[in-house]
Amino acid sequence: MTGIIDRKKARRVIAWGIYMLAALLVQNMLISRIPILGVRAMFLPAVCVAAAMLEGGTGGAVFGLVMGLFADMAFPENTVLFTVLFPVIGFFAGFAADFFLNRKFWPYMLMSLAAMLLTALAQMVLPLLSSGSAATLFKTAALQTLWGLPLAAAFYPWARSIAVKHGGVAGRKEIS
Repeated sequence: MTGIIDRKKARRVIAWGIYMLAALLVQNMLISRIPILGVRAMFLPAVCVAAAMLEGGTGGAVFGLVMGLFADMAFPENTVLFTVLFPVIGFFAGFAADFFLNRKFWPYMLMSLAAMLLTALAQMVLPLLSSGSAATLFKTAALQTLWGLPLAAAFYPWARSIAVKHGGVAGRKEIS
């Protein structure tokens, strides 16, 4: 009965699952307990970007969906924000890497910055509607993103090694 389970794909899924679990544990058990200037870092969108840029749009969307489900379970103030936002981030980051960007560190950091800012702005919507203190919310969003950038940089080499070890990193697709 060969061919029922593709061992190479199963190992790749397990490797990405461990990567996701480690990111969630670092975010929820460590980073969420260390406020800097009263603001906690949020780097999970960058983790989605890394997986998406290295696995493509579809893989990024699936990774983002699963990560979003677990992130929403871990953050009691959110109901479905991350479950909706992370697959969108994953798909568009993967699409951009497939057709427009290379899969190097600096494009990853730029996409991560955009994803973390988008996530911070999405987190601001309900508090902004209820309280109206925009300056404080924008400051918090900016600091949350700024504090997340070093963690995003730290998680990229691990993601890149997973992609290289378990299937290689594809180049940009050429439109013919």
